[in-house]
Amino acid sequence: MPLNHDRSPWQVFLIFLRLGLTSFGGPVAHLGYFRDEFVCRRGWLSERCYADRVTLCQFLSGSASSQVGIALGLSQAGYRGWW
Repeated sequence: MPLNHDRSPWQVFLIFLRLGLTSFGGPVAHLGYFRDEFVCRRGWLSERCYADRVTLCQFLSGSASSQVGIALGLSQAGYRGWW
């Protein structure tokens, strides 16, 4: 059951800020934190949708966790969500 349906850019920013300040580990650990937050805790994405994003981001240059973070922000709050 999702705890919060608010997907405003401000809400997405606060989620990523909290994750950035409290999450430890490399990119693989961040992918796990993203999954826990957006799939399990909030229910904003299905397991399949999240897995598809991670798979796609593996092909892009740069850190997969950075690319997944941008994709999540963009999909949840539009262009203002990926800043």
